Amino acid sequence: MFVRHLLGALLVSTLAMPVIADNTLVLPEKTKLLVLDGMDADKLNGKKDLSLGNGRHQLVFQLKTLVREGGDTKMFTSSPYIMTFDLSGDQAYTINAPKVKTARDTDKLSHSPKAQFSITNAKGQTVPFEFSVINKSGLLIGGDTVEDIQKFNLSDSPAAVREMAGTVYIATPQGISYQVAQQSQPSVMPEPATAQPMSESMLQYWYNQADETTRERFLKWVSKSKEIGK
Repeated sequence: MFVRHLLGALLVSTLAMPVIADNTLVLPEKTKLLVLDGMDADKLNGKKDLSLGNGRHQLVFQLKTLVREGGDTKMFTSSPYIMTFDLSGDQAYTINAPKVKTARDTDKLSHSPKAQFSITNAKGQTVPFEFSVINKSGLLIGGDTVEDIQKFNLSDSPAAVREMAGTVYIATPQGISYQVAQQSQPSVMPEPATAQPMSESMLQYWYNQADETTRERFLKWVSKSKEIGK
C-alpha cells in the first residue's frame, strides 16, 4: 500500500518539475504546431522558436501554405508529421522544411516526406531524427490530436516515445502544466510482461529532464517520504 501511495506521490512531484530550457528550436515557416512532447501545443502557434531542455523531444506539426495549381491558388495543408529527436548542449537548432509553392512540390512531399526535412545545429551539423506520418482523412485532425499521439506513442514506431503516452499536457505561452489523463477502458493491447511499468518510465524520463539542483531536492524528498512511511 505504501509503495503504491509513494509511486503516486512521486508521479505528481515529478510532473511538477520545471523543464529546463537549454536549447532553442527554430520552427519552419508556415508551420502549424499540433503537439509538443505530448502537449496540446495550439496556444504555442505563432511562436518562431521554442525553448527546450536537453533530452528527447517529439514534435507533431503540419505545413500550411498557399500553392499554385494551374492558374489557381489553393490552400495546402499537409498530413500531420511526427519528428522525434535529441537535443543537448545549450545550442540553437533549426528544423529545415521544403519550399512548397506548386502542386508538384506537394506531390513530392507526399511521396517522400522524411527526405524533405532535416534538423541542423548552429554549426550546420545535421541532427538525426525519427519521422512518421499520421495518415488520417481530412486536411486537419481535430481536438483529439493529443489522444491520437498518446496511442501512437504506445506503438513500435521508432518515432514513438512511450514515456509521453497516457498523460495530457497543456502548453501556454507562460509555461507548461501537466495533468494525468483519465485512461479509457482497454482499447490498447496490454504491455508484455517484460515491459517497463509506465509510471517507472515516466519517472525516469522527467528525472532526466531536470537539472542537478532539482534532482537533489527530489531525492531528498523521496528519502524523507520513506522515513515518514516507516
